[in-house]
Amino acid sequence: MAVDSKTLDDISEKIASGIKMLGGVKMGAEAQIQNIVEGALAHFDVVTHERMEVQEAMLKKAREDLQKMEERIATLEAQLKG
Repeated sequence: MAVDSKTLDDISEKIASGIKMLGGVKMGAEAQIQNIVEGALAHFDVVTHERMEVQEAMLKKAREDLQKMEERIATLEAQLKG
């Protein structure tokens, strides 16, 4: 059976429009999934990466300050004994 170029063109156009439609569905589905996930996460106590970095920096500074205070206390205790 011979297939003419018009038939091939029609088939290729139908396939191309189907692919375009699937691309649009995919984008719409991704947006819906993102909204669902964001809505679900809003109900939990989730910390952003930026907020976690701020907390880590604050904890690091607090540890450094504590170390300095422990050293000062040790120095003062040694002075009191001596």
